[in-house]
Amino acid sequence: MPAAAPLRRDPALVVLLLGGLLLTGAYTLDLGSSRAQILAAWLAIPVLDLLQAYWARSVARTPGLPAASRRFWQAIAASGVVFLCGDAIQCVTLLADPSDDGLTLHPAQNAAALIGVLLICVAALRYPAGSWRSVRTTRFLLDAGITGTAAAVIAWCLVTRPGVPGAGAHVYVPLAFGAGLLLCAVFLVVRVAISGNSPLSRPAATLLVTAVLIQVLAAAVGPTLDARHFHLQMMLAFLPCLLTAAGPRVQLLIGSDGGRSRQGGGGRRRYSVLPYTGTVICAAALVIVLATGGLGLTAWGALAGLIANVGLVVARQALSLAENNRLLDRLDDSLAEISRREQLLESMLRHSSEIISIAAPDGRFLFVSPAVERLLGLPVAHVLGRSSREILHPEDEERLGADLDHLFRTPGAEMAYEGRYRRADGTWRWLEVFAMNQSHVPGIGGLICNARDVTEARELHERLRYQAGHDELTGLANRREFTAAMRREPGEAAVLLIDLNGFKQINDSYGHATGDAVLRHVAALLIECAEPGDVPARLGGDEFAVLSAGGDRAAADRLAERLRTALSRPAEVGGRALAVGASIGVAAGSTGDPDQLLNSADLRMYEEKQRSRAVPR
Repeated sequence: MPAAAPLRRDPALVVLLLGGLLLTGAYTLDLGSSRAQILAAWLAIPVLDLLQAYWARSVARTPGLPAASRRFWQAIAASGVVFLCGDAIQCVTLLADPSDDGLTLHPAQNAAALIGVLLICVAALRYPAGSWRSVRTTRFLLDAGITGTAAAVIAWCLVTRPGVPGAGAHVYVPLAFGAGLLLCAVFLVVRVAISGNSPLSRPAATLLVTAVLIQVLAAAVGPTLDARHFHLQMMLAFLPCLLTAAGPRVQLLIGSDGGRSRQGGGGRRRYSVLPYTGTVICAAALVIVLATGGLGLTAWGALAGLIANVGLVVARQALSLAENNRLLDRLDDSLAEISRREQLLESMLRHSSEIISIAAPDGRFLFVSPAVERLLGLPVAHVLGRSSREILHPEDEERLGADLDHLFRTPGAEMAYEGRYRRADGTWRWLEVFAMNQSHVPGIGGLICNARDVTEARELHERLRYQAGHDELTGLANRREFTAAMRREPGEAAVLLIDLNGFKQINDSYGHATGDAVLRHVAALLIECAEPGDVPARLGGDEFAVLSAGGDRAAADRLAERLRTALSRPAEVGGRALAVGASIGVAAGSTGDPDQLLNSADLRMYEEKQRSRAVPR
């Protein structure tokens, strides 16, 4: 038990229990004179009262303790102070009068004992109770009644045993006090248990309940013991005080966690053997009474208690059977609900447009939804046992391989990606996949993956991206894409700026359709003459450009000459040979400022256009 470790290591508790064990052993063996036994008990009891008050006060001051529990432990501390006052008076009286036998209690001691018990009862009354109408409460009350009738039968047998009925008040008064103490203890236990949140940990509660039971036993049998059993009377007076002092110390060491509510908790026992043990005790007591004293008052009382006990047991069993029937009905309803949910889940998986799958840590499919056949044309039986990476595009496997390896070997890891997966007919489909590694979760033991087809969405995206960066008429890069290409080019580059000569006359003379054909003809020549790494573009109207990578001015000049030669040949458009000239400006420099480089090429192109106009035709 984990809570036992701090108990064994606590020196105060160890010294207390060892001292109590030694004194209890001495009383059991009847060591020493009667006077010595009396002095030992009444000198130790006030010390134990003081420890009870101090440790109970320490528990009440524990940070985070609920207010109701704090008040309960404050009442325990206050009762310890009251007990201390009464027991100290009894001790002083004993020391002052050597002839005192120690068994005749001082009136102040009796009053202190009564007041201390009342303080604890008041604390129990103020403790917040739970619902008294719940099935759990009814079950507990029946169990308490069964146990209580067993205790009552034992008390009846002790009180009415031969020799007691003829005794005087010195016997009946302690017996009445013991019965009252037992009722108070039962009330406290019932009240606190129904609250569902005990202020006591289980070890501390065990010590305090045991102390009450010993006190009840002392009140029941102590007055009837003769001088030969004087040592037993002292032991019965000492032990409750020892256990009552040890209870708060144990609570202080274990802490408030030990008293947490167990209502509906996973650690609660399904049944208790204590009530049925009470029935056995009642029956055994009746048999012993009949065997030793015959059918008398004691036997009739024991029989009445046994009948009451059995009646409560029957009621308890009837309640259990009713509870079981309700549980079975709820189980049937739960099974029906589970079946309905399974059908709903199966229908959702069957008609889902997404592929839902579970893959083992080695990549093999453990489960895959029917959507895999609709999206990839692969039967479910064909996919199970195979790895999804077998049908992943090689380029995507190379791009995603390291991340996928991390995903498969790391429990709790997540990954979202897009990749191309091969269909049964050999074509490829883009799938957007979200995967989570749940290999550490019982019942799953693999990766949960959701995949949806995004092929059309990607194609649309690519088409829009292409259209945003390319001229619709010629298919060349537009000004935006051309400028972006310049910025992507590291270092230096050469730019050719091309402006067609006489294009406006062609447009005006033959129409826009012919003009568009001429523009497409020029675009084809640019593609034909450009090097593989070059970027031809239409900047707008009849203005074109070529980005020559590397910044080699000589290579750019050679490209310009090829273009002039190609453009000097007439273009065949609609059966007509149309002459298309061009002015070309070349500039080389840093790509850090694309506008400056284009401006330089534009100036050179303008200079060439001016020269061509100055030449006589």
